[in-house]
Amino acid sequence: MKIIQFIGLIVCAAFLASCETTNTASNGMGNQEAKRLAAIQEQQQQPKNDDAHANLWNAEHDVLTRDGNAVPVTR
Repeated sequence: MKIIQFIGLIVCAAFLASCETTNTASNGMGNQEAKRLAAIQEQQQQPKNDDAHANLWNAEHDVLTRDGNAVPVTR
């Protein structure tokens, strides 16, 4: 009988160890949701391309190269 109780204890311990932690379960967010949220936050923190700046840069480059003398422009 002791062997069956010991095996049952090991099975219960393994089952509890495989469950999510109470911290993850209590905030209602699983592992996949946390990863998705982190990816969204990282994407929002990256600087956005400013179209006005790109247009100004392209216009300046066009003015410099319009004459046929291609002047390399370094940024």
